[in-house]
Amino acid sequence: MKRALQVFVFAMAIGLFLAACSTDPRQVRITETNKDKFVDEIKDLKGLTVDESRLLFGFLMRHKLATGLGQAPASLAGRTVGDLISEQRSFETDARKREEEQARLAAEAKAKEDALAAELRKAINLTVFDKGYLPSNPIGGRYRDYITIKCAYENTSGKDVRAFTGAVRFTDLFGKLIFEIRLTISDPAKAGAKATWEGTIDYNQFIDAHRSLRNTELKDMKVVWIPKSIIYVDGTQVGKAE
Repeated sequence: MKRALQVFVFAMAIGLFLAACSTDPRQVRITETNKDKFVDEIKDLKGLTVDESRLLFGFLMRHKLATGLGQAPASLAGRTVGDLISEQRSFETDARKREEEQARLAAEAKAKEDALAAELRKAINLTVFDKGYLPSNPIGGRYRDYITIKCAYENTSGKDVRAFTGAVRFTDLFGKLIFEIRLTISDPAKAGAKATWEGTIDYNQFIDAHRSLRNTELKDMKVVWIPKSIIYVDGTQVGKAE
């Protein structure tokens, strides 16, 4: 009789052990009692995939961050581990959709900008033919250092131009941005006319981009003309000034 009881107790222990091992961690319900330790309770249970574990800890990190920022996230009590995983998966899916939508909108805007610039280049052709440096000269009344820029442009639109605006982008030979300047030229240019424009940039020796622009020879840079808008003498305007 005693031995039979021992066998029964042993069988019950094995059964409980197997039941515990077969517990689906996704079904573990979070309560006010175990909400701070349920992760420890399920860590030895098999069933979660690597991605589900990542999603679970991603959710808990977001929940902890929200709490640390003084927000009031919904209580975990009453939900299962599977609920948290599903919520994080939905959160990441929505975030990915938003990123994809933002990327799509940015790509569309960039394509429109590039198309407009290409069209406007047919009307105004501009290039930089000289870049220099003009140091301050307090005795002569010049109290700042300047980088000087000289541009040549041509009105190839077939119409008289009243003014135009755009940007000149300087990059290294591999296309890495060095500096970009905005310019507006308000000198009327008749159809077919050529002219030059000179401008200055206040030089700050503590700005890396300024130093790079000053110290890089024009022959060692690419100059990209990005027209934004042209106003013709007849009052019509193409593009939009920023």
